[in-house]
Amino acid sequence: MKQYKKDFIQFLVKAEALKFGEFTLKSGRKAPYFLNVGSFYTGEFAHQLGKFYAEAFLDTGVEAEVIFGPAYKGIPLSVLTVEALYDEHKKNLAYTFNRKEAKDHGEGKVLVGAPLSENTRVMLIDDVVTAGTAVRETVEILKANGNPKIVGVLIAMNRMEKNNEGKNAIAELEETLGAKVYSIVDLDDVVEALKDTLGAEKMAAIGKYRAEYGV
Repeated sequence: MKQYKKDFIQFLVKAEALKFGEFTLKSGRKAPYFLNVGSFYTGEFAHQLGKFYAEAFLDTGVEAEVIFGPAYKGIPLSVLTVEALYDEHKKNLAYTFNRKEAKDHGEGKVLVGAPLSENTRVMLIDDVVTAGTAVRETVEILKANGNPKIVGVLIAMNRMEKNNEGKNAIAELEETLGAKVYSIVDLDDVVEALKDTLGAEKMAAIGKYRAEYGV
């Protein structure tokens, strides 16, 4: 595992963004762990989060002009990532995000940030993907607003789960998009890094959950 991935896992724990216990997800599943990027609300944590996303973006090797952040969580992620890419690596990418509702005055646009066209290469950015519903909704928004080329999706953690139809959620989304989903870390990375500190009870709960929903 690359060092930035190890550092990111420790960062998640330090910021209490990655928690272990029992959490009810949107899908109704009761998961033994939960990731909340909303925990990165201080200047220090936000700055560090952007650096990790930037490192992961570069690690993909994918060329893109725009980082697109779906409302709402994707909005700060897109801004933090392009700022870190420039500050740390002198790569000058742009960001774009969507409004939940188009304004009926002023610009009156759904999107904010860099203009998009069919020639624009866009990397979507978000925290996690469960069923992929939010990403598919974003794709429809982009089709109606410039129809750029989606070259990938970058998330914080791959939960490595099946969707509600029992299929690999990430693999099915990749097939739909025609583009790869990348993650800073996946659940295997997290378990490997924290296996000596989680304890037998939490490890058993994760193992049971993965046996039912994992891929």
